[in-house]
Amino acid sequence: MVDKETQVQILLYGNELVFASETLGVKDMRTRKYSEVFTVSYEEVYEYISIHGLPQSESTSKDTLVEGFHYFKEEGKWYTFFKERGHISYEKNFDDEELGKRYIVTTLLQLKGTGLY
Repeated sequence: MVDKETQVQILLYGNELVFASETLGVKDMRTRKYSEVFTVSYEEVYEYISIHGLPQSESTSKDTLVEGFHYFKEEGKWYTFFKERGHISYEKNFDDEELGKRYIVTTLLQLKGTGLY
């Protein structure tokens, strides 16, 4: 079994499809489940980012030209949003540090498409 820290790093920064396929020795993950490779809990992922920080977002303001999920912290407040075709949607702001980080971690994990969380 792959150690938990490596699992978290792959889920946050890596390519979970390639990693799972190589770890399981299969060419097609449609017949397997990510839960066969990734055994870390949501709380373990959150604990990891509490120690090591969140993955770097591609933006530090709403003025980014890059599409996708964005987050940044400004004056003690977390700002999150999705940007697609120049339009901002699902904008959320968090005064509470933990609520902001938990929303960001949840969103990042859900966007991976593994169905784990």
